[in-house]
Amino acid sequence: MNTLDQNKSNQDAKAQNSPRTLGLQDATLLLALILIAGFVRLGNINDQDKSTFPSLISTSEVVDNKDAFIGKTVTIRSKPVQKVGLSAFTINDEPRISKAPILVVNASGVPFDLPANRNRKVEVTGQVRNLVIPEIERDFNVSLEDDNYKGYINRPAIIAKSIKLVQ
Repeated sequence: MNTLDQNKSNQDAKAQNSPRTLGLQDATLLLALILIAGFVRLGNINDQDKSTFPSLISTSEVVDNKDAFIGKTVTIRSKPVQKVGLSAFTINDEPRISKAPILVVNASGVPFDLPANRNRKVEVTGQVRNLVIPEIERDFNVSLEDDNYKGYINRPAIIAKSIKLVQ
């Protein structure tokens, strides 16, 4: 092998063993792909859409700031705690901390059974109201058995328009 061939062979070996540096075109392409992925992930949401699709909040936010949420529509993802009566259940995303669970009244018109797997979360979208049974029954056309809800009277409750399993 002559000297030129040997030098060319050494350069090829170095090129194969060294990491490739990004050129300007490669960097531009990579940046464009990242931006596209971000837009796809976040969706094309403007201010009008934000009012249509409420932000995800936690049960503790509702419990701690009840007055700020009364009358507002919220979406919460949480683990269900227990069934209450025929058309309600409680949720709590911080059960180990002494936060009171929130009652969810199913006013969606679609029957909902709690998942057998208690690690599955539910996503609940509905209006936060103080639980005043006659008002809830009248305003949302639901029937609540008073005895089952004694511990939740005048506490925040979510009157759910939508309930679905997630995760």
